[in-house]
Amino acid sequence: MVQISHEALLRKREVLKLTGLSNSSFYNYIKAGVLKPGVPIGPRLKGWPASEIQAYIQSCIASRDQKQGSAA
Repeated sequence: MVQISHEALLRKREVLKLTGLSNSSFYNYIKAGVLKPGVPIGPRLKGWPASEIQAYIQSCIASRDQKQGSAA
């Protein structure tokens, strides 16, 4: 039986807004492997899975909390 996932694909504008990254930082993070490249959704369109962007945001928060915990 096939399971249907309700994964949303975010356009770059939405990803930049959610993460606070600049356009150049966004592409530098992809090049460095911090973020995965987008998923093709059309001939010239890409989208980023919302779960991957949320995981990136959560990793930033966890990194901050770990640094604050070790500084205390």
